[in-house]
Amino acid sequence: MITLDVEQSSLMRPPRAIHPVGFEFGHSLGKPHDKQTQMKVLLAALEELRKKQEPGQIHESHFPSY
Repeated sequence: MITLDVEQSSLMRPPRAIHPVGFEFGHSLGKPHDKQTQMKVLLAALEELRKKQEPGQIHESHFPSY
């Protein structure tokens, strides 16, 4: 899961989730037409699939170019 609302999302206890810090609602992958940042967010989310985690943990992800 890629979430901007950490409080609400943690109530659902997703098995894996990231929170792109500083992103605006409606732009959970980044700004429109910013393919580079969007790809970084997707790859960060996919990387979470490789990690064993406790449900409900949401990891903050920072993307400097955003």
